[in-house]
Amino acid sequence: MKIRSLALKLALLVGTLGLLQSLAVLGFSYSTMSANLAQQKRDLLKGNVVEARHLLDKETNLAALSSAAYRLSDLLSGHEGLHVAVARPGSSTALVAFSPIGVESVRRLHTDTWGADAFLDWRMPQSDAPMLSIVVSSEVVSGEGYVLLLTSDRSNDEELLSKLLFTALTAAPFALVIVSLGAWTIVSIGLRPLSRFRAAAMRVTAKNMSGRISPDEMPQELLTLCLAFNAMLDRLDDGIRRLSQFSGDLAHEMRTPISILLGRTQVALSQSRTHGELIELLEGNVDELERLGRVVADMLFLARADNTTEVLNSTTVELGDEAIKSAEYVELLAHERDISFHVSGHGKILADRTLVGRAITNLLSNAARYGEANSSVEIRIKDENETVDLTVMNKGERISFEHRERLFDRFYRTDSARSRDSGGTGLGLSIVRAIMTLHGGHVTMESDEAGITSFTLHFPKSSKNIEGGLSKSAHSGSVKA
Repeated sequence: MKIRSLALKLALLVGTLGLLQSLAVLGFSYSTMSANLAQQKRDLLKGNVVEARHLLDKETNLAALSSAAYRLSDLLSGHEGLHVAVARPGSSTALVAFSPIGVESVRRLHTDTWGADAFLDWRMPQSDAPMLSIVVSSEVVSGEGYVLLLTSDRSNDEELLSKLLFTALTAAPFALVIVSLGAWTIVSIGLRPLSRFRAAAMRVTAKNMSGRISPDEMPQELLTLCLAFNAMLDRLDDGIRRLSQFSGDLAHEMRTPISILLGRTQVALSQSRTHGELIELLEGNVDELERLGRVVADMLFLARADNTTEVLNSTTVELGDEAIKSAEYVELLAHERDISFHVSGHGKILADRTLVGRAITNLLSNAARYGEANSSVEIRIKDENETVDLTVMNKGERISFEHRERLFDRFYRTDSARSRDSGGTGLGLSIVRAIMTLHGGHVTMESDEAGITSFTLHFPKSSKNIEGGLSKSAHSGSVKA
């Protein structure tokens, strides 16, 4: 069964962990207690062996030893579970024994393998009671040898260990329940701040992006998540605002030429026109239709770039050569304002030649349109450590800060009327940014107090970066003062 409650899942995990720890502690305690009890029995037997030998070694012969067995019985009287047996060396029959355990220990002397320390762990055949025996050899006064065996019944030790194990295992399920309930309570209290995320998320709509969460009372562990959540709302808010602005701009861009076409046609139809006037009307309509076609083509390109479906035909491109070709392409436009282009530097990149040429042409076209008349546009190419940079620098009006952040937005213009008059679609810089994103690079812009404006294309040298650029969103533009 799949558990969907995070608190319950954590509680069970903590409870299971507690149970495993308890079992580990139980195993260690059981092993330690068993070893201690065994060592206590060994020490007891060692002490009793010394005492028994002290009594038996004084006997004159083995016959006298048998008659003095009552002394050994006095030794046993103070130790419950202690058994003594004396036998002749090599004999399996007890010379002195006070219990069946003592007799059995003599038999074990010849059938079992004793340890190097003279101890033997064994069990009684019928009762399966655990026994621990020690054996020593000695002599009486006459020089006759004998074998002394002392045996301790360890049934009490085994019973004590069994009770410990039974008690611990019986209590384990209750401990699991208690620990799990405690963990569930603690986790439920700890997860309460998450309810603020739920409440904030429920307040968020396309028209209401104000559901920010205050990080002041947020736990340290959730502070990063809180900041990320607020940042996500900021991005969504900005994206929706830009999308709304884009929709309005797009409608305006499409409505204006359509209105012009419709107005011209209606005026032309209101009265009879000469052949020349109709030709002039159709030529004007063709210009507007061409403009509409360029807007649609640019929008299609940006749509493909956003969906990363634009396939790059990568090849080695010499940026200097492409800059010269682009300058020649916009030469007519620049010539009208007496603007010249100067290309300096070289740099090779792995890129789509057509797209690179289009990005450069867009920048040069903007420089020719908005640069200062009778000036020059510098195109500088530098081979940096990780990028190859192409900078288009022109002199003109300084671009204010309020426009810089949105300069790469679609249809955004610092002067809404100027671009239309100059034939621009308002998508040139957006296309430049999309092309750089496709190539894994980015574009930056600077505009200083002297009116020097520069746009720099940063192309990566690594083809890996180019492939990575296909999965990035088109937000690679940046601006500097």
